Amino acid sequence: MNSTVELAFYGDDFTGSTDVLESLSLRGKKTILLLRVPEKKDSIIYSDYDCVGVAGISRSKDPVWMKAELPKVYQFLNSFDPKYIHYKVCSTFDSNLHKGNLAVATQVGIDVLSPSWTSIVVGTPKIKRYVCFGELFADSKGETYRIDRHPVMSCHPATPMTEANLVKHMHQLGEVDCASVNLSMYSDDSAATKLQQFIAENKVVIFDSVDHSSQAKVGALINEHCQEGLHFSVSSSGFEDAVYSQNKLVENINITSKSRILALSGSCSSITSSQIDYALSHGFIPVELDIARLLMLESRPQYLDEIVQTCIDLLSSNKSPLVYSALGPQKSGSTTASQDGDLHFDEMLGSFLGAIALAVTKTGLIERLAVAGGDTSGYCIQSLNLDALTFIAPLCPGVPLCRAHAQDSDIDGLELALKGGQMGSEDFFVRLCSGGE
Repeated sequence: MNSTVELAFYGDDFTGSTDVLESLSLRGKKTILLLRVPEKKDSIIYSDYDCVGVAGISRSKDPVWMKAELPKVYQFLNSFDPKYIHYKVCSTFDSNLHKGNLAVATQVGIDVLSPSWTSIVVGTPKIKRYVCFGELFADSKGETYRIDRHPVMSCHPATPMTEANLVKHMHQLGEVDCASVNLSMYSDDSAATKLQQFIAENKVVIFDSVDHSSQAKVGALINEHCQEGLHFSVSSSGFEDAVYSQNKLVENINITSKSRILALSGSCSSITSSQIDYALSHGFIPVELDIARLLMLESRPQYLDEIVQTCIDLLSSNKSPLVYSALGPQKSGSTTASQDGDLHFDEMLGSFLGAIALAVTKTGLIERLAVAGGDTSGYCIQSLNLDALTFIAPLCPGVPLCRAHAQDSDIDGLELALKGGQMGSEDFFVRLCSGGE
């Protein structure tokens, strides 16, 4: 079909999907993020958009699920006949053999799409993620660490990163043949020569990116070498920042303040824990979930009603509730759940948070919704039965304020922000109220 869509993407979690939505929108690309692959595709709906994305949950899924479900997604994205198809991953590139396996996502994409070649662009300098000589580094509280020594990601409860070399990391995940184009090649023509060699050898090419200059070089290399055929990339939002680096950034988008916010967190990140502490010291009211009660299937509906009523009572008094399941990895409900043999805790928790969000939103009491947690946010937002999200404004790097589009008039137009565990400044929840004022 004829299409105006030049880039189509799938996010392996919902928070990462909104990250791409922001990157493209700030580069002047009109973008819509779908919350599911539609059963029927109406080309008229997409004719006004430069880019189309689908928010997914593959980050929390095993290879069996990925091999069964991802081909349908790739086929849908390819139906737009875009120049680029992007499988969006977290800029920490965390993955393991059994959960969100990036080698599986890459190989399935190559098999289904038959791209001219495939890239991996993980470095995202705007959020202090860097790839240098093929190794990944990330910031934590002002200090930069190699990812396998990062105080959070090296001991992530689900996908700990034990290898910083991305070629080796991908090889550990599967039989994807990768090669690295590094910074030392960027100052002369050797990068282009090496890239041509790797493309001829059918290698998946990993690029270094440490600042705007190197990011622009990556974008130029990719664009120069994908004049014919589809380009496939398994990357962070650094891919968009690279290939559209010459586009002028949209600036001066203001966010108005709101007084009633519903904040939900299923994250066990220490970064989110600090954000929760900050919010509670600045007016948010804590609503801590009792994981033991959450795990009791028979009484879970009653517990849900209690939490919903607590939130309604607080909002009716112009107070913003912050519902959370954990304060850091040491106080994580997922630990309790795994000990009890519940292998689907993320899905259960996300669905529970989604039921809270749906019930409270339909009262008309909330003006904005925040959800923290890359895995749980996907299940949470699915409960709202949204059709799509569009960009409103940047809230903090990688976490935009979005507008919900839904057939339910109580939900349609809701403003929301989805935050991965490692994302956002300490005042994230407070900024959602103040608008950054």
